[in-house]
Amino acid sequence: MMADDTDDFDIVATNPAAYYTGPADVFDDPELTREQKLRLLEEWEIDLTRQLESDAEGMAQGMDQADEGKRANDAALLKQVSNWRRRAMEEDIAAAKSTVMGRMWRRIFRGDPKPREAA
Repeated sequence: MMADDTDDFDIVATNPAAYYTGPADVFDDPELTREQKLRLLEEWEIDLTRQLESDAEGMAQGMDQADEGKRANDAALLKQVSNWRRRAMEEDIAAAKSTVMGRMWRRIFRGDPKPREAA
């Protein structure tokens, strides 16, 4: 990845919602690495959580129908982003299982009683 690509990614990471129509688009973007997908989804999740917390604090001042509708949409989107992030993490774990480190991790933490015999 070139330096310009890194800079572009960092810009997108500051506000993924401005560049993607939904979390599935992040997950399906073939130009992103698994780590980049996770980072974008995490940033998006953090942004939505902060927005919803901010809205909750503002509820004491009163919200109109449009504000309540936006809050409901943000809450639904947060759920989608969280689900896609979880899916990306599971994909990451599945990929790790096929590596030597993944096999060692399973043996250590899952208590695989029979190590494979050397060929």
